[in-house]
Formats: sequence, structure tokens, C-alpha cells
Amino acid sequence: MPQQKAIDWGRLVANVPDGFVCTDERGRVFIANRAAERMLGREPGELLGKPLADLIDVRHLRKTMSAIGQAAPTRTNGRRKDGSLVALEVSLADHEMPWGRVTSAVLRELSRCDRTNSAGRDIGRETFLATAAHQMRGPIQPILTSLRTVELALASGNPPPPDTIPRAIRQAVRLGRLVDAILSDAAAMERGALKVKIEEFDIAALAVDIVEDFRMASPEHRIDYHGPANGVLITSDSGRVHQILNNLIENAMKYSARQNPVNVVLSSLDGKVVVRVIDAGIGIPLAEQGGVFGKYTRGSNVPVASSGLGVGLYMARGLAERLHGSLTLESEVGRGSAFSLVLPKEWQGNGSDENAETEGC
Repeated sequence: MPQQKAIDWGRLVANVPDGFVCTDERGRVFIANRAAERMLGREPGELLGKPLADLIDVRHLRKTMSAIGQAAPTRTNGRRKDGSLVALEVSLADHEMPWGRVTSAVLRELSRCDRTNSAGRDIGRETFLATAAHQMRGPIQPILTSLRTVELALASGNPPPPDTIPRAIRQAVRLGRLVDAILSDAAAMERGALKVKIEEFDIAALAVDIVEDFRMASPEHRIDYHGPANGVLITSDSGRVHQILNNLIENAMKYSARQNPVNVVLSSLDGKVVVRVIDAGIGIPLAEQGGVFGKYTRGSNVPVASSGLGVGLYMARGLAERLHGSLTLESEVGRGSAFSLVLPKEWQGNGSDENAETEGC
């Protein structure tokens, strides 16, 4: 059996290309290789005795430490001697030694390419979160309104209005379906592979239901429906149509004064259904109307305090086109906007559309 030898860890890691530091129980560096010194702008030996927390932002790394005392490689900043910051990817690990616990840190400086790729991943996450937040606001508010109505009724010893609980249940079911859809929608829309569930449904009854949801959620806003209450059957994806109309009505109410009504108008023409959402809000400048359906697009006249990241109309048009329909705009600054959703009454897809699930068609 080979004779055991004491290991000179400092010499062992001296020429490792990644930065390497070890800290004692007090968090002070007692081993640092030359790569770590270069990354942090120090001369040989200058890192020894320094608190690691003064050199690298390790607070959030500590929060991600697993039960086995390891943190996966994470982006953070290192602080050079001159006070400037350097982008690093850092891995931490705790080790129980005979004399106490030590922590090792492996440092890799992020190149410009690494930072660009990482930033791209961050943008992708932000896109997903913005889309999810925007899509989920619609169903959540009516659920809360219905439950508050039930709460007030019970507190006063009265039964809740007859349709309150069934409406909340319907919205909760829609929210569950929407969450499932969002998990796959963000990337699928970019690839042109968005799945749809095709069935026959009454778009007039759906529109009336959506308008009533908004009335309950925002009683201070006036929203009027013009058209048949039911009996307008189309073959399409009711969930996707709900998403589109929800986005359009939410937008109209957001950019309209409360005293100005939002009108939802449904009509049929030449085998198609047209749903127009008309507001008397701030309108969209003519020069900006061509790009209004772009991702992250917000009008120059939109108040700074107004919420939203410019994903709603992008999603709405993408969904409309996936349903073989269209979404168009007419607008005038100071007079308002009218968005027109046009959908075929009969599904225009064919057997080659592998992302369309049909029911009873």
C-alpha cells in the first residue's frame, strides 16, 4: 500500500485554469491560486486572509446550497482591488475537515459570449413570465370577485347570488387549463407549433360570459355587449378565443377612462364571425400602428405608470392567426381604438395539421 503523504493543496491547484479559493470557518481565504488572483485583480498572496464575502457576492449562493452542502454554478459578481466588478460563474462546496469546516469556491470568468448567452436565457425567462402574468390576470380577478361576493353574502347571513359559485368554478377550470397551456405556449408560438383543440361552441355565449366576468371584476368600468346572446356556432378552439378576447377587452379597459364605455360587438358575415372591441381611450399614433402587434411594443403615449410589458397584443394576433383568422386595428389618437377579430365559422385546417386536436368534427 503506498505511503500516505501530506498534500500541499496550494501547489496542487496553483496551475488550474479556473480560479480556486478555500476559506476557513470564519470565511477567510487561506488558499488561492493564481487564476483567482488574476480574476480579482490581486497580486500573488493578496487574497490570503481576506473575507470571501468581500471578494465575491456569495449571499444568494449560500441560499441555494443543497442539503449536501453544494451550490450549482451560479452567475455572480467578483470585486477587483480597484473596486470594479467582474462577471463570474461560481460553485461553492462545504467540506468537513478534522480541524473544522472549510469552503471551496471554483471561479470562472464569464466571457462576453457567455454573458450574451446568459442574458439571452434571462430574456427568455422574462418573456415566459411576462406572458404568464399577462394571461393569468384575466381569470384570477373574476374568481376573487365571485369569492368576495360569497364572503359578503355569508357574513350578512344571506345566500350568495345563484350564479356566483358556478361562475367561480368555471373560471378556476379555465385558469387551470390556461396554466397548462402557458407552460407550452411561449416556445410553441415561436416555432409555429402551437397546439389547438378544435370543437364546436357558441362564440356569442362565450363573449357574453367574458363581458360579464369583466363587469364583475371591474364594476367601476362600463362595458357593453352588442350582438346575439347565443346561437352563433363556430368550429375553433374556445380556450384560445377566450384568451384573445380577454386580452383585447383588458387592453381596452386599461387605456380608457372609467366613464368611457368599452363596446364588444359580435356579428356574422359570409361564413365568418367578427368580434370588435371598441374603446374611447387614448388611441395609438398612426406611425406606431404598424408595429402594435410586435413583442414588447408599447405606445409612446402610454402613461409611464401603466402596467404591462407589451406582450398581450403579440399573443392575441399569434393566436388569431393560428386559428386561421386575423386581428386588425383601427385607431385615432384621442378618440380610441377598435380591434377586429375575424374567425372562420368552419375550421380551415386539414389533416396535415398535426398540432390540431379535433373533437366531433
